[in-house]
Amino acid sequence: MNDTHFQKSPEPIPAGLGEEELAAEEARRIGAALRTMREKRGLRQNELADLAGLAPSQVSEIENARRPPSLRTLRRLCAALDAAVDDLLRAATGRDAPGRDRAGSVPGALLPGMESVFLSPSERLFAPLAERGIVRTTQPDSFSAPLPPEETVRELERRFDDYLSLEKLCGAFGSATIPLCLPFRVDSDGAERLASRVRSLLGLGDSIVLDYVSVLENHGVRIVFLPLPQGLESLSFLDCRGDSAFVAVGDRLTPEKQLFRIALEIAWIYLFVRNGRRPVREAAEANRRFAKLFAACFLLPRAAVAETASSLGIGRADWTYPLVLRVKRHFGASAEAFSYRLFEIGLVDERSLSGILDSIKAHYAASRNAEPGETLPALVRNGRLADLVERARGIPEAEAAAEAAARHAGIRTA
Repeated sequence: MNDTHFQKSPEPIPAGLGEEELAAEEARRIGAALRTMREKRGLRQNELADLAGLAPSQVSEIENARRPPSLRTLRRLCAALDAAVDDLLRAATGRDAPGRDRAGSVPGALLPGMESVFLSPSERLFAPLAERGIVRTTQPDSFSAPLPPEETVRELERRFDDYLSLEKLCGAFGSATIPLCLPFRVDSDGAERLASRVRSLLGLGDSIVLDYVSVLENHGVRIVFLPLPQGLESLSFLDCRGDSAFVAVGDRLTPEKQLFRIALEIAWIYLFVRNGRRPVREAAEANRRFAKLFAACFLLPRAAVAETASSLGIGRADWTYPLVLRVKRHFGASAEAFSYRLFEIGLVDERSLSGILDSIKAHYAASRNAEPGETLPALVRNGRLADLVERARGIPEAEAAAEAAARHAGIRTA
């Protein structure tokens, strides 16, 4: 999926310009469009140059229309910005790149191999899944976040195939039983309301549970645990054909972090559908803040946290580091997430929060980011898939698929 969206194209280049005038105008527009894309990502010229493997002077010359870029250079710059060459050309000239139709797809009229020129790196990487209606909904935590290696995406394909084939063979439901399209505003109040609505649809209300994985899987949201490369903690995908979703979570994270990432991905699914399945790049930072706030609201409902503090007689200045470590266990949240949530709700003062956060950060530094205090037991991993494997073993035509799924997910055979 292409992460870049320009809401309004510029006026096309006027007809009738001479060859030199046309070249100069195109260079000026491409340079201006490149500068706009770079600045919206919060990158300096030297940072973009480093990501693209170019000299800073090359980026400066292109942006200032002193050097017309080659197609190879454009591809490297767009890869660094996770954008399609087509987006840059359209933003610059007001017309589509050669071979593009109005829907944005690349028809077969292009020469073999040329289609990839007009796709962003993420589009090329996830294209096999997208062709089957499984579309990535996650947006990276930062504009310069690396894409997962190809072998990780292929492993995701295998896991998703296992789920889909076993559900079909077993006659199990494959669609989500909660709506994945709900109205909400992308602000703090919207995050609270959406989290409350989703919890209500899941039958949770303000009650506290620790087995969110089973709750979500019982409602058709498939949770996949697998090794993910360093720097990548989770991913989510909308299954457009099955009207459901997949959430992939790194199996090396702490249980608290896994729960937070799952909730974060649920937010990205709703944001993706809300934005018409094409995120607006200009709103990327607001979307990231919204996703994190939704995750906190989902795991730490305002009423439940406030009631717990009240039942223990804890005032705003009474919170201490040891007290946070004890109370956060009831919610399955990390000490850091719990502390920030207390502040958002207005249950802790700034002085107490500062001291608590200093202690948490000191613990992280000394323990390589291990969770302080008593931690949650390991989450049940790939539980629904294991259930499907066991069910499929009793169906002759499904036995081979069951064994393959068990092997891929490391599920022990009976």
